[in-house]
Amino acid sequence: MAASGTESTGNNFEKRLSEIIQGELIDLYGGSGYKSIMQTMTKISGRREEEIITNYELFAELSEGVFGRLSESKILGPIRLEMDKIGKSNIQQSIPSKKRSMRILIADDEPDILALYKTFLEAKGKEITSATDGRKCVDVYKRKNDSNDLENYFDIVILDQKMPFMTGLQAAVEILNINPRQKIIFASGYLEKTLLDALTKLDRAIPVIEKPFSLDVLEHMINNTEIFEKLDKISINQEEKDTKQKLSEIMTVLENQI
Repeated sequence: MAASGTESTGNNFEKRLSEIIQGELIDLYGGSGYKSIMQTMTKISGRREEEIITNYELFAELSEGVFGRLSESKILGPIRLEMDKIGKSNIQQSIPSKKRSMRILIADDEPDILALYKTFLEAKGKEITSATDGRKCVDVYKRKNDSNDLENYFDIVILDQKMPFMTGLQAAVEILNINPRQKIIFASGYLEKTLLDALTKLDRAIPVIEKPFSLDVLEHMINNTEIFEKLDKISINQEEKDTKQKLSEIMTVLENQI
């Protein structure tokens, strides 16, 4: 089937943006330098090179994490000048896809609590898949992703930290090995310990909702993209800070957003 006009336009915008980013980086650092920069960005973000160079906001965020203060003057400034020549609004993002229900995978070993989450969130228009332990959760995650041929089938995975057969943290390790970009929320009665475990064992900042919590707080956390964006920035810049400082920053983000 031939691509529609909007799909073709979106692809052209992405292609032009990638050419601008590649051209500027190669002019500044040469071909080998460009490859080295991309390797660093893909490593710290878990994103593919194609995704990075076709999304200005993502590239700008990663650029600041890699180059620090030099990013604006050396990298982003020249790229924006080129973008302005052809219209930044045209190449900033591809055309959004048709809206669908948010898909959420929830794992909790208490069936009554799991049923409560499912009923509440489905009433809010979410598509819920549930599992009663960490191992089943990982199995469901693999099966859904494989059967739908989508790496990111689930928008969010919510993991109770304390579960039989496999803890939430252990399940997160396997899920992130499958899809490093997967958004995860931990539910735990030990907020600070779980945040610290995620930092040290997953090497990233992951939101934790402290038990017990209300269903409204759960829904707010799911819908609040700002939390994920801020924690992603902490993860990207984590090599520059010690664990205590990173933990403090994560706690501040959660306290201000929940």
